Amino acid sequence: MTDALRKFLRSRLADDGFFESRLSDSAVSTAVACVALEIADATQYADQIASAKTWLLTHQNADGLYGDSLESPANLTATFLAYVALSRDGKYEKELQKAREWLLTQFGDFAFASVRRGFLAAYGKDLTFSVPILALATAAGFFENADEAWRMMPQFPFEAVLVPESFFKHLNLPVVSYAIPALICVGLAQLRHRKTGMIKTLRSLAKAKALRVLFAKQPASGGFLEAAPLTGFCALCLCSAGLHDHPATRAALRFLLETQRDNGAWPIDRDLRQWVTSLALVALAPDLSDDEKRFHRDTLKRQQTQTVHPFTRSAPGGWGWTTHSGSVPDADDTAAALIALHRLGEPATSIAVQHGIEWLLNLQNHDGGIPTFCRGWGRLPFDRSCPDISAHAYKAFSCFEHDLPRPLQRRVARAKRRILRYLLAAQRNDGAFIPLWFGDQDAESKEAPVYGSAVVLEHLQNNIDEPVTQEMLQKTKAFLLAAQHTTGGWGSCEELRVALLPVERDYVTVTARCVTALQPFSDAQEAVERARAFLRPFAEQPEIIPPEPIGLYFAHLWYSEELYCPIFLATTPASKTLG
Repeated sequence: MTDALRKFLRSRLADDGFFESRLSDSAVSTAVACVALEIADATQYADQIASAKTWLLTHQNADGLYGDSLESPANLTATFLAYVALSRDGKYEKELQKAREWLLTQFGDFAFASVRRGFLAAYGKDLTFSVPILALATAAGFFENADEAWRMMPQFPFEAVLVPESFFKHLNLPVVSYAIPALICVGLAQLRHRKTGMIKTLRSLAKAKALRVLFAKQPASGGFLEAAPLTGFCALCLCSAGLHDHPATRAALRFLLETQRDNGAWPIDRDLRQWVTSLALVALAPDLSDDEKRFHRDTLKRQQTQTVHPFTRSAPGGWGWTTHSGSVPDADDTAAALIALHRLGEPATSIAVQHGIEWLLNLQNHDGGIPTFCRGWGRLPFDRSCPDISAHAYKAFSCFEHDLPRPLQRRVARAKRRILRYLLAAQRNDGAFIPLWFGDQDAESKEAPVYGSAVVLEHLQNNIDEPVTQEMLQKTKAFLLAAQHTTGGWGSCEELRVALLPVERDYVTVTARCVTALQPFSDAQEAVERARAFLRPFAEQPEIIPPEPIGLYFAHLWYSEELYCPIFLATTPASKTLG
């Protein structure tokens, strides 16, 4: 690690022991929050609404459209949501002309049926995001006949919350596990506009219970998942259901007001403080004193969940991505916290470690892989097992495996074998792995096989001996070596790139992770040294690292995080190879 990287990371360390996360401004978040505040009370929130609209007007792409982050290419969702937010009062027809023309090429016209067809085609069977988008536009008065639009959109069966949550995975719900608040709020808005009939009568009976469930899932901050889009969708749908004064509505609006940035925008989530802190501590651990290590161990352990979590009903023992109350324990953050604790000297006898290990073990799916939030919700993308998180959990298990109590050792050994079988089945023929939470916005598929392959190789190297899995890693290594660009960097794969892009796109984040993954292999040293040459200017001057929106949030929403590049550069090991 260079002195410049060390100084940069330490400058982002707050007094409470966490590193300060900074996510990119988001057009999607800003548009949703703006509409929610306007529907709730346009007069009371006039200043915040005006600030949000100013940000949207001054942050169009050069083509007049919108991407998720300022560095992202235009997409349908961001452009449509921004257009709806700005077109309500008819003041900005000139500024929105290009967006209007482009959207009409996507939908044909702005009739509800056409817009519905476009978003259902874009998101497929997963209605987690498509229906809330339609609900927002309907609530905002975008369609000529709002009552008809409410009835024509796919219906959210919010009465499902009357069933014990342990049965949710069997209900074939149209949303992923983290979207239960949206299921309730959109469903309540739809109920209000439904004609009389048996279904309306039955759902009316479930309304009070559904609201109690919603309020129980809402964190103290008011923000569901600490995310402006989900919270904004919920707030505007509750208002559309005639529930302006409900405590859940007021709390959601309070969250939106408190998290708006000075420039008028909102990020895709409040921050990733816990996540980046775990990652940064792995890099900085060798430089910390014993007292500092003890302080950071205690800080991390205080963030471990101690009770059944109200949002997902997951058992105690996991970690979430932020220190705020809307955080939800997940496998990636739990693995990261465990690995950080190991680097900081926490013993396997620690109750926190053993509870964290057990939490991951209990999350493992039937296919052997590790999902993000909930075991068994395998139908929709963000509830499936995935290679990047599975490999991360494998590394966390490996850190403590041999010092755990014998019964836990046996469970870990069995879980690791199952993860390897899952990874063997998930590996592509070319040796690559596709990650869930990171992607490539410049690729046609939006997938990031280079990043996913580097993560799997990094977490599994030095931890497996079986010949068949050694062969798996050799294939992954070969894939990465073949994917390196002439610059020495890594980014998009050639075969996945959009044809109109004039040059290869290198990412500092991806390149740093490839170096860490390939460093132990003697036959990869030429590639590693070329990559080091590419990374050297950024390691010596972290402040020149450009924003890299490779983070992939729910429903293909892109973001950049200021600390990703410095952390992964700092984690890159010194030259040391295996034979």
